[in-house]
Amino acid sequence: MKNDIKTTLTLIVLANILKKSPIYLLLYFLAFIILSRRAWKSLPKLLLWAFIVGFSAELLGTHSCLPFGCYEYVNLKPQIFGVGLSVPFAWGIFGAVAYLTASCFFRNSIKRILFAALLMVVIDLSVDPIMTSWKAWVWKTTTSLNWFGIPWTNYLGWFLVSLVFFYLYERFSNIQIESKLLKLGPPIYLLEMFTFTVYSPASVRIPTMIAFAISIVVILLVYFWRMRV
Repeated sequence: MKNDIKTTLTLIVLANILKKSPIYLLLYFLAFIILSRRAWKSLPKLLLWAFIVGFSAELLGTHSCLPFGCYEYVNLKPQIFGVGLSVPFAWGIFGAVAYLTASCFFRNSIKRILFAALLMVVIDLSVDPIMTSWKAWVWKTTTSLNWFGIPWTNYLGWFLVSLVFFYLYERFSNIQIESKLLKLGPPIYLLEMFTFTVYSPASVRIPTMIAFAISIVVILLVYFWRMRV
């Protein structure tokens, strides 16, 4: 199992180095296949729920503006029913990283899924500015309260959708994660946030840097709070 975790970590680091390439998704899913053998056997269920709920939410969002607000996929190809095909897979990757990180800190189910959903929102503080700068999708909803042009409704939607698939995963799974893997959750999460900053276009470097700083603060606050409990 120790070798599985080492191999997984190597693949995840390589995925982050090659983040701007389609191989990013492939390397992550190779890592997840290895983890699902022994270190995190129920991981495929989390990925499946994230894919189903994430795709359903994106499909609903592009046609009814719920729960994120009104937007439209433009340059992100290929698409299925108007939704970028890579997006549901991204929900799975980010969901797994966020859940693993939250599981490192919390044994209580409610606290764990709430914190995991919060970590998903922090991830999207980087993802959405980057993707909109590439016109992967275009926002039609505008709100006076926004994150560098991204409506606040988007982040509420991310939180709610994340809560749903994290809840379904916990409700219908027997979750056992190897303790050595749990400890890697926060570093992997921060690596994701860091590489978003490194590879972000200059036009959105500021929001990704702020998001990275927020991720560090959030992780450290929870770490020191758990140390005192």
